[in-house]
Amino acid sequence: MNRFMCGYCITIVSALLWPALPSLSILPVLIVAAIIACKRMPFIAGSLIAISWISLFYSLLMDWNTGERVDTLNVESQIISFVHTNGDRISMDITLIDSVSPHILNRKLRLTWRDAPPVTPGQRWLLTIKPKSITSTLNQGSFNQQKNLLAKHIIGKGWVVSGQMLTNEPDYRTRLIIALKSVLADDGSGDLLLALLAGDRSAISSARWQQLRNTGTGHLFAISGLHLSVVSLWLLILARLFLYRYSPVNSRRNWLLCLAISALGAIGYAYLAGFSVSTQRALIMLLAFVCFSALKTHSSSWERLLYALFVVLVLDPLSMLSAGFWLSFSALAIILLTVSQYRFTDEAYSANIKVTSSASVAPAWNLLLWNKLRTAALSFWAVQWRLTLGLCVVQAIFFSGASLASLVVNLLLVPWFTLLLIPISLLSLLVFILLTNLGLSTTGVFTLAAYAMSPVVSILDYSSSVDFVWIDLANDVIATLTIALIGLYLMVNFKQARWRALLSVMFIPLLLTIMFRLLPIDDKRWQVHLLDVGQGLSLVIEQNKRAIIYDTGARYGNSFSYAERVALPFLTSKGINEVDYLVVSHGDNDHAGGAEAIIKHYPNVKLISDLATELRPELAGVQQVSCRPKTLHWQRLTLELLAPSEVTSGNNGSCVVRVSDITNSVLLSGDIERSAELQLLANTHNSGAKLQSRVLIAPHHGSKTSSTEAFIDAVSPELVLFPAGFRNRWGFPKEEIVERYQKRNISTLTSGELGQISILFNRKDVEIRTYRSDFAPFWYNQVFRFGQIKNPE
Repeated sequence: MNRFMCGYCITIVSALLWPALPSLSILPVLIVAAIIACKRMPFIAGSLIAISWISLFYSLLMDWNTGERVDTLNVESQIISFVHTNGDRISMDITLIDSVSPHILNRKLRLTWRDAPPVTPGQRWLLTIKPKSITSTLNQGSFNQQKNLLAKHIIGKGWVVSGQMLTNEPDYRTRLIIALKSVLADDGSGDLLLALLAGDRSAISSARWQQLRNTGTGHLFAISGLHLSVVSLWLLILARLFLYRYSPVNSRRNWLLCLAISALGAIGYAYLAGFSVSTQRALIMLLAFVCFSALKTHSSSWERLLYALFVVLVLDPLSMLSAGFWLSFSALAIILLTVSQYRFTDEAYSANIKVTSSASVAPAWNLLLWNKLRTAALSFWAVQWRLTLGLCVVQAIFFSGASLASLVVNLLLVPWFTLLLIPISLLSLLVFILLTNLGLSTTGVFTLAAYAMSPVVSILDYSSSVDFVWIDLANDVIATLTIALIGLYLMVNFKQARWRALLSVMFIPLLLTIMFRLLPIDDKRWQVHLLDVGQGLSLVIEQNKRAIIYDTGARYGNSFSYAERVALPFLTSKGINEVDYLVVSHGDNDHAGGAEAIIKHYPNVKLISDLATELRPELAGVQQVSCRPKTLHWQRLTLELLAPSEVTSGNNGSCVVRVSDITNSVLLSGDIERSAELQLLANTHNSGAKLQSRVLIAPHHGSKTSSTEAFIDAVSPELVLFPAGFRNRWGFPKEEIVERYQKRNISTLTSGELGQISILFNRKDVEIRTYRSDFAPFWYNQVFRFGQIKNPE
């Protein structure tokens, strides 16, 4: 193994755990040290170069327009793709075009355009935009969009104010996709065929995505290693049959031509896929194999994997931030490990036949042929189950769940794709391109491909109809399962009894997790989690793997809900299976938008709210409790409903709830404003109820209309949390309100700046954790301010 490459790759990958990237000022020192260490300590030299390169690459990528922050920017750009369309708005990704940016950086923006003119990918526009930072909501269990955007080189977001088209010349791939969409629109499997032919998955519906996730077959419709390998292998076989039959020579010319045709076919297919990140990785790996074969360079499969990994991380050191990177290289590693193991067994068995066989040549060759077929079958089975199991672990780490049907479905579909579907689909595409260029009718060109796709659709429909086909996993379960699987693999490969006994320790975390689930312990500790849901409110109270939810965050249209994107994944990651109460403080979208999603997922939940059932049909049939002042008991906690004393519309009708144990308390105030605060003070004074709380969720996100001095003094909190989105358009929390709390020596935290805020109450002790500072304190999770972007240190 090349030690320089090993040092480089290991260091780049380890950057996932760095709290900050080194300053550019120390890069000359690192480079000089790398040059000195290159000869005697190549591993160290590779590490130093990796540190220098990722810091420089990131700085060059993000150091665009780093002057004073401005309200609008004029950018020349090319439209890459559409993310989604919602009513009169479109969301799209663009590539910035400027003379300063090296092409390798490929800086991008994600923009929203309201009432946009007809636009298509490939067009060049001069856009006037309002820039936004790429910060996203950050919570345990939910998708980290900020990390995903950085992996795609998207350095900012924004709104399009106006635009002027510069060129309207979409590239050939864009024109081909438009033509394919019109032909495949009426076919029931047209969305899948379009993804398979051109890597365009925009036509795949959310229901279809759910099918692919539930069956673990999403990788079959993302052009990557499998697809490029199939195309290359078929071209290699066909070219070899033709050249060796009709143009035999005594040199390596034919073999080199076969390799060239195979490589060109893979490059062409990668172009159809738009050279996506996963496609680039697979193409680099494939071309590395082709080059080594052409040069007759001896290298193991692991060395070729290392070379491919090295090239990918040199071209784009940020690619290790994407889930696709880990899925791709994990799959390659599993395949290589399995194939090399069975190849060694096959060679040993074949050599034994040649040495020991005293029979004639024919029986010996029959035995060898039978052994080859047997080894191929066993190798295929081993690859499939190991690949499924290994990728299930990687998938669970990134997506908090795994598919139970993945192994069976992939065993059926991978051979079908390899032998029939991909070749037939690509041959149909070639015929389609030929007929289109000749101006002839293309009716029925994809009929055979559609027939070949129909069994796939049937399997997807049947498999995803099973309720338990997808299983959600908590973070502790994922961690313990991963440790146990690694321990199992090591035990199988270590034959010594003492090593196996030592490795058995790796099963203890899994056994403890199972024991705690089967024999739950009554834990007196409880936690409050203020979730980061942008400009809105959602809070979870947790004790003994049960929960109370206070508000749900907003919902936008039929495709986006913070309850589905944040709250439910968070509950899954924490292993919370029961939600006993859902408190919906009032009817504003930023508080009540996800109520339907929560109720649908937890149908036995009790709803505490004043929302009228006739105005909210989704609440019909749910057991409801009014917000009139009363006291409820939940496990070891007391829930005091303090207000309103009568049904009131608007912010001042918010349910005010105080949650407490013997020593700790939290006041949840919804969106109450000045008048409601004064009324609350009067009511609690007359009734003798206690308002003082150790932690306060600030009323109305920290607006000027709330947090009066009398209210703050009555609550007298040690800590106040502001549920407010980063740089929200209302400017919450207002600076004067923050100062009002701080003058009283009350600590303040804001969810939009820190991500999820979790407070653990353990008798008299209070532990505060935030996502950006404690759960994931890594450089790529920090706040990046567009227009003033600098290297985070």
